[in-house]
Amino acid sequence: MPVFSETVHCKIYIGGLILLALSLPFSVFGMSVSQLIILGNFILEGDFKNRFNSIRKRYDLWIFVSIYIIHLFWLFPPQDYNYAFNDLKIKIPLMVFPLIVSMSRPLHGKTIRNILLCFVFSIMVASLISIGLLLKNQSSNVINYRELSVFISHIRFSLMVVLSIFILFYYSFVCTDLKLKRWYKIVAVLIMVCLIFFLFILKAQTGLFVFAIVSYLLLWYFSFKLKLWYKYIIMLLLIIFPVFPVVYVYLISRKFIDIEKIDYNTVEKKTLLGNDYTFNPEDKSIENGYLVWAYYCEKELQKEWAKQSDILYLGKDNNNNDLRFTLVRYMTSKGLRKDSLGFSQMTPDDIKAVENGIPNYTFINNWKLYPLIYNIIWELYDYKSNKYADGHSIAQRIEYLKTAMEIIQDNLLLGVGTGNVKLAFDNEYYRMNSGLDNKWRLRAHNQFVTFLLTFGIFGFTWIIFALFYPVIKQKGYKSFLFTIFFSIAILSFTNEDTLETQAGLTFFVFFYTIFLFSKEKQIVQMEQ
Repeated sequence: MPVFSETVHCKIYIGGLILLALSLPFSVFGMSVSQLIILGNFILEGDFKNRFNSIRKRYDLWIFVSIYIIHLFWLFPPQDYNYAFNDLKIKIPLMVFPLIVSMSRPLHGKTIRNILLCFVFSIMVASLISIGLLLKNQSSNVINYRELSVFISHIRFSLMVVLSIFILFYYSFVCTDLKLKRWYKIVAVLIMVCLIFFLFILKAQTGLFVFAIVSYLLLWYFSFKLKLWYKYIIMLLLIIFPVFPVVYVYLISRKFIDIEKIDYNTVEKKTLLGNDYTFNPEDKSIENGYLVWAYYCEKELQKEWAKQSDILYLGKDNNNNDLRFTLVRYMTSKGLRKDSLGFSQMTPDDIKAVENGIPNYTFINNWKLYPLIYNIIWELYDYKSNKYADGHSIAQRIEYLKTAMEIIQDNLLLGVGTGNVKLAFDNEYYRMNSGLDNKWRLRAHNQFVTFLLTFGIFGFTWIIFALFYPVIKQKGYKSFLFTIFFSIAILSFTNEDTLETQAGLTFFVFFYTIFLFSKEKQIVQMEQ
């Protein structure tokens, strides 16, 4: 017997879903509390036998839930059980949430729309807080964009921003029976523009990559649906369009092709004050085409810096990097020699930028995409030239994948087990004598690779099947919103361990479940 009336239980259930949607960009604690509310309401509602019978033959549901069961099966000894139990705790929603939603009363399209719009509202509020933080710190030239996502990982947040943009697009232009009315549509479009703008400000590489790919594929989809003659012109433009970003990246990369040439036999070896320059021909680091470790006089640089700043030359900048290295890179980016004469050409804004950890003067402009692209190319160049990856996102990912591939080769059939992922990485880093500092020795940052090294080829194959079978069974590919969400998730898997954190896993399970398992007629009913 239910504790409350059916109406009250229904309101609590929907309220729990709305609270979960609101919590996604803000609070891991809120995510947990909302799921406990949904679970508690489910238990108090009772009638377990009939509700279980309603899903007994839902094979697509049980196959999806089996992803969690795989984690339990792979607890074979020896294991780091502390790691394993923490991983199992994080991933409980993989099993519990789909079961509860599937046994609960179906959600109507309007209810789903309201839940999704609550999610978008929460994303907008979180984005405004981040923009406020950026404007507050604008004078200090803050460039640590990770900190703009105050509550959760900036990568997970960027994925939520991308999904919010397409949710608004769907209810404004694609959906028929639940389309937003005129004034609501205008507000929705304005919010879409703001979120796209914010996505570029956040500079989360994964989010930008996913948004670009999904948007491009969406343009192709709509161009095929056109029945007008100019559809072929649009298709031609879509074929040509990728050329522009490629050219833009090439122009930026020329700074890594047109490198200054120095003849170390005839080069000036003394500053104007008569002090010796230091040159390091072995270090190929560059900034804007200039060699970093050329024309360097630490004696003069240290003396001049002490006159202009309270931060020690041998201390840390506000981004916790060695200040002297930031200073040398910054001066190099402006084409200055690292001596007293070169330092005299540094402005007060340049000094402040160095204090705040900005290594290149072009990075001062927070609103441009150029610094992000430049930094990616710089990381790859520096990694190739100097084999240095610490603190460099792209270079570190290469090291992570190299390490993961070594682990997979030794554990291809059954993997290392649920609890041994971190231990396997630690041991492999040690065996390889990795150049990464201990604090940067992390996991694969690729969900597919993580599945493969954890469960081996057999477990990996089953998990991939369990992810895609419900989509095929429920015809999820016919749903605009599910297709967008699933594309975002799968693309993120290639660059992130999306399901290895509570925020990422809850984001995935919540929308996967709502779109596939929350309705009697599922996706087809939603799209009519």
